[in-house]
Amino acid sequence: MKQEHEVRIDRSKLHPWLNHKLGLLLEKCEAKGIYLIITEGFRSKAEQDALYAKGRTAGGSIVTNARGSSYSSQHQWGIAFDIAINDSKLLYDYKTIKRVARIAKSSKIGLSWGGDWRSFQDTPHFYLGKWGSTTTRLKAEYGTFENFKNTWTKTVKGSDNGLNLWNASHTKAIIKNVPNGTKVKVFFTKKYPFGTYSKVKCKGKVGLMKTKHLK
Repeated sequence: MKQEHEVRIDRSKLHPWLNHKLGLLLEKCEAKGIYLIITEGFRSKAEQDALYAKGRTAGGSIVTNARGSSYSSQHQWGIAFDIAINDSKLLYDYKTIKRVARIAKSSKIGLSWGGDWRSFQDTPHFYLGKWGSTTTRLKAEYGTFENFKNTWTKTVKGSDNGLNLWNASHTKAIIKNVPNGTKVKVFFTKKYPFGTYSKVKCKGKVGLMKTKHLK
């Protein structure tokens, strides 16, 4: 039987940037002969509360200190996923997961790893490190998950000719022109020396777009 990855989550519920990085991680791991199970992704408040109950009001062992009502889990913000190794003998093998972590943290992917946490190491856990290792900054900046999610998808509203999708260095290399009304997935927004741009994914292509023309 051919080895392959097993994705058990709804990837559409992940932050677009995280989903993109997950795709890269799967590709890089497969190239190294490592196959993953993606066991956890986005969690609703009810799902997080059910997990919090384990070892407290429900059977099993304690697996999280984050109540659903506190929105303190990165999973509730769509910026984290958990893995296992798709091999019954290596399911949560530390050495193998550490190999995955080295790939995930490389400059080609740039994910952060729960195995680097000091107080509560969570080796199967990978996340976007832009907002730190907790959800404090997310809650302060966006207030609610719904507000945060509204930043994930934008619509092109440029000039009559649409909007250019530039390469990462914003040189003269234009990847494509995108018509007005096109929806794009937004990874992040940043002030560059040449202006404020958003890194986006549009019809399989990743590049930069002028933020002021994304509504």
